[in-house]
Amino acid sequence: MSANFTLFLTALGLFSVSLTGAYNIASHVADGVPAYLNITIAPFVQIGDGYYLIEQKVLKTCFQAQLECRKLGADLVSFETRKEMEAVHAHPSITGERLQFWTSGTDLAKQGEHVWFTNSKPLSKDVWFPGEPNNSGGNERCVTLWYKFADSPGLNDLPCERLHRYICEAPTPKTASFVIW
Repeated sequence: MSANFTLFLTALGLFSVSLTGAYNIASHVADGVPAYLNITIAPFVQIGDGYYLIEQKVLKTCFQAQLECRKLGADLVSFETRKEMEAVHAHPSITGERLQFWTSGTDLAKQGEHVWFTNSKPLSKDVWFPGEPNNSGGNERCVTLWYKFADSPGLNDLPCERLHRYICEAPTPKTASFVIW
């Protein structure tokens, strides 16, 4: 067996190793964790393509909630689409009406221009409750997912110092596999 190993790294972050004259190794990296691997993703739950922690019991300010998410290697949730928001809303762990959960939405950088703190993308207009954001009282700078009615989620701006539940969103895990021949 040859001791000459050649390692090739691709720009995509994939790699292959060629054992000269002996074996070929090919790799494949995919998003997510296949169910057949029986690997726990707790405390997160998979909803669609995302991984979320839905904190139902502990109440935190928006900033405290972000710190709790960071301790888990996650961030407060950023809903890229209304479909994603509705999928999280439909999860059985969320029960009851008039619940509010902190998200990463904020207009702290520029009042009236709401962005997701975690990626700086603007919030879509179709994710707000009618009449929101309204900056009631002149100090509503952070954003909650609001279950005003059990079947209709939407976003609401609120003062960041209020205590609410929160939703963390973890980065999508990667699964790597290798084939040796």
